Amino acid sequence: MGKRTRITKQQLKHDVLLETTAKGTKFIEEHLNKVLIGLAAVIVIIAVVAMVTRSRRATEIAAAAALAEASQALNSGLITQAQTQYESLIDLYPGTRGASAATCYLGSLAFTQQDYTKALAHFDTYLDRHRGDRTLDRLALEGKASVLEQQRAFAEAAAIYQDVAAHTDNEPVAAARYLNAAIRNLRAAGDWESVAAVSRDIIDTYPDTPWLDEARMTLAEAQSHL
Repeated sequence: MGKRTRITKQQLKHDVLLETTAKGTKFIEEHLNKVLIGLAAVIVIIAVVAMVTRSRRATEIAAAAALAEASQALNSGLITQAQTQYESLIDLYPGTRGASAATCYLGSLAFTQQDYTKALAHFDTYLDRHRGDRTLDRLALEGKASVLEQQRAFAEAAAIYQDVAAHTDNEPVAAARYLNAAIRNLRAAGDWESVAAVSRDIIDTYPDTPWLDEARMTLAEAQSHL
């Protein structure tokens, strides 16, 4: 039998220390690799986001330029050309603010041409797909209400005007103007109770607007029918 070598306590501690150190080193290496992989992924994501952001910004700029060009044609009286350019803008730059504005402007153009079906379609398209810009939202809602009024859907038009007025923050003149439009439609619909209520709203809430005297007259008229 060969001679057995006894392992001293110091050697045993040293081996355990080496094993622990090795395990620790392996653990660090494995997790460091994961961290490095994760960091690389984050860097890639940041790069992609930056590229998308730059691309989107460039698209928005191009859409804005196309919108300005189409609007210039409209201001020059080139209505057909402007319509074509607005439609092209929507096709080329979908999802941009320029495309949203072009959709509203096409609705306004159709309204001036008394093509109420097409106008309503454009305004509804904006409200269904592009809503979010306060100015354009108001333009589309007012445009839709105007179309409904021309189509003698007075109650629906009045409801939209009242809704727009309710969301016209810190603009008393604009709010009273929309309520006055609502009264006009409610009156045409023969809803005298609502005429009286909205007239009182103008008198009580917006007394310093140009529609105060008219509201007083419509209130008196409504009361005569109640």
